[in-house]
Amino acid sequence: MFILIVSGCSHSDDVNLPSCKALLATNFKSLQDFHSAVDLSYSNDSKDSCIGTVNMSYKNQGQTILSVLSEGITQGDITDAHKGSLMDKIFLAFQSPYAVFNRNELSKIFMLARRRPTIFGDDDVAFYDLALASMQNIRKENHAFRHFRDSLEKGYINTFNHITAQALITAIYNEDIAHFVASVHERHHMPELVSGKFSEAQLKDTVNFPTDNYVDIINNEIGQELGKYLKLKYAINKRTQWTPNLTSAFLNDIQDYYAQSFDIEIEPYKTDDSLIYRFSQKIEIIRKSKSYL
Repeated sequence: MFILIVSGCSHSDDVNLPSCKALLATNFKSLQDFHSAVDLSYSNDSKDSCIGTVNMSYKNQGQTILSVLSEGITQGDITDAHKGSLMDKIFLAFQSPYAVFNRNELSKIFMLARRRPTIFGDDDVAFYDLALASMQNIRKENHAFRHFRDSLEKGYINTFNHITAQALITAIYNEDIAHFVASVHERHHMPELVSGKFSEAQLKDTVNFPTDNYVDIINNEIGQELGKYLKLKYAINKRTQWTPNLTSAFLNDIQDYYAQSFDIEIEPYKTDDSLIYRFSQKIEIIRKSKSYL
């Protein structure tokens, strides 16, 4: 058994294809049900539900993933500082020097993560489009969609979105910044994750609920491991040109992992798929730009 420990920006030096299976939020009926697959423990001496630390341990297929999430800045704080006054920017620099030091890379990742038709054209694509395409590539045989919700936002699409995005960010940039992006995202959507002090409304919510966010955290780490493995496999560095051949091969390897995880069959991407061409082109445009800030 090998163990991956993720805490802050400290990561394992192991580079392996993940052996553990990815998680699907629709497989869990409740947070209590989620505990049967992932152990959660909290450290919180404050009455504030947004302060604390959650330790997560996921053991599967001979692999153990340990993830830690504590309170800190969110992606909303970064956006507010970007749009705000000088004092807002100074406050962000005090709260998170890392965000300021890596602002160029973070701005490029943000452009990859969102559709920007005013910059890249009306047919612009983002991480979500890759996730949606992979879900649509699933063959319907062998009860691939065991529950109706598997085909909706909180099913395969959400799992694919987090893993694919984190794998690409890790390969194009590095694991530390991928972990930072994942952490500020999860804290933004539900800061109570760090304390486990959820309201009844949050626990009963069918759209934004704790189990879904905890699933995202584990899947983010899996995505980073995939990214490290594929970065080594394809010898990717800052100068690597993302051709349609590389992009399709990279995404097909991720789809192979999905097929193994969920015992499903997925149609591979083709080099001449328009989605592959457009996303490859977007990576290249952003890679060659100095900054979007």
